Amino acid sequence: MAKTSTDVSLREKIIASFNRHSGNVSAVSREIGCSRSSVRRNIAKVGIGKKPLAGGKKKAKAQRHSLPEAGEIKRYILTSAQNNTHVHKEFWENLQAMAEHYHAKILVGTFSYNQNNYGKLAVKKGTKKPYENTLWFDPAFAQYISDERIELAPGLLWAGNMNILPTEDNPISGLETYGGSTSVVFPHTKIEMRSIATTPDMPVKMIYTTGTVTQMNYLQKKLGIKAEHHHRYAFLLVEVDSQGNWWVRQVAARKNGHNIQDLNVVAEGGKIISTDAAIEAVTWGDLHSTNVQPEVVEASLNMLDELRPKYQFLHDILEGVSINRHYVKHAPLPHLYFHRWLRGLHRVEEELSRSKEVVERYLRPWCKTVVADSNHDGYWLESWLNKYDYRYDPANAELFLRLQTYMYEQIRAGSVPKNVNLIQRVMEVEAGIKPGAIKFLLPDESFEIREVECGMHGHLGPDGAFGSPSNLAKIGKKATTAHTHSCGIYHGLYVAGTSSKLTRDWDYTVGPSSWSHSHVVLYPNGQRAIVTMKGGKWKA
Repeated sequence: MAKTSTDVSLREKIIASFNRHSGNVSAVSREIGCSRSSVRRNIAKVGIGKKPLAGGKKKAKAQRHSLPEAGEIKRYILTSAQNNTHVHKEFWENLQAMAEHYHAKILVGTFSYNQNNYGKLAVKKGTKKPYENTLWFDPAFAQYISDERIELAPGLLWAGNMNILPTEDNPISGLETYGGSTSVVFPHTKIEMRSIATTPDMPVKMIYTTGTVTQMNYLQKKLGIKAEHHHRYAFLLVEVDSQGNWWVRQVAARKNGHNIQDLNVVAEGGKIISTDAAIEAVTWGDLHSTNVQPEVVEASLNMLDELRPKYQFLHDILEGVSINRHYVKHAPLPHLYFHRWLRGLHRVEEELSRSKEVVERYLRPWCKTVVADSNHDGYWLESWLNKYDYRYDPANAELFLRLQTYMYEQIRAGSVPKNVNLIQRVMEVEAGIKPGAIKFLLPDESFEIREVECGMHGHLGPDGAFGSPSNLAKIGKKATTAHTHSCGIYHGLYVAGTSSKLTRDWDYTVGPSSWSHSHVVLYPNGQRAIVTMKGGKWKA
């Protein structure tokens, strides 16, 4: 049969698009509006379907999505999918319902996982999968596949081209510098997040993985079985405003995929069932009241009143500059002492008074407020009583002696020193917060909500070690902490950032920083998300 002019024209369009997209068949298919098999057939006929061994590309290109018009918001739903694996139907329907509600564009990054490497003699009886030699993806999400690099907003890159094995224990490892200073989202079955330090003139870089929409489909070997445990039905919701500001939140379901929630919005059974739902709890980034960022407090209070959590957790309510153990350890420090004096914080009572004013702004009758045992609070107070010489500090001598007397009375009454609640004493008796308005936790005092431990600050690690996200992620229990000022997700551990001013306003922090104004919300379904504030806003 002779070629028609239509055939030639289509082939020319396909070839031009194929070259523009560096050989990405899916991108060509979407641009031209034809099937991927048609694309492959046409490029094969002209002999450009396969690159020679010496082929290559000069630069990894990225598409750039335009910003929304003034006053408008663009939203994206980013997730991943595995080859030769069916979609989780219930979760996918809820994802689509949320996409429709937000008018969000769905982008599904694919990854490949070859299960043909092991024969029946290498796996347990009954777990051998049929041999497959064709790569396919569930038609349910075929139209949403996005395997390209896309700049969704200035400073935020969708790395849909990345192909990470689903069995990777730390899918972010080695990718800290990918994208330069730009924050990056990688498609992967796990929900992970890291904050990467940048210079003080730049926003912190964040690396995210998405979770997935496809079912668990792994080789039944160690890595595959372990990957099942961390397999998350989830996506990232990205919001972009007309100024190029962006916000990212995790949205996840339990294994049944039955229910998902983003802030006030709940999807269940494939439809939106509520747009004013409350959340279960929020863990604020470290407060450090006398060095708090005012716009973060205002945004946090707005978030508190809109999301109406049953519980809120405060960490490091004191800056502790008046009792700074590092000042004592490295004394004399005349410049720091002078700076503290100029701020009026050489008197401990003044710091307690100012801290009380900030903390009381968070109190709500419908929300239980809990203060986690934190290093800047009880630990620094105890260190002050143990090591400070009150005789040469008349401004603080009387308070010091009152607290020292209280400490000895409690020990005589049978308490071990670590279980004397100094922060409760100073905030209620010395600062004047209403007794009982706040639950002050002791070291090792648990406060579990929806199977998540919320009572740990993060400064105490296993077996006497200093706490860190890496060692606390291995304790075998889901937890939410703070302490580091650098938000992140490490397996089942979610870490909040800070509510304080960032590094330039602290006496003892210099150099690149990974700090951010980030908080952790906990939903009634037991799932969590990190909410990062930008420009005084916690969402678009």
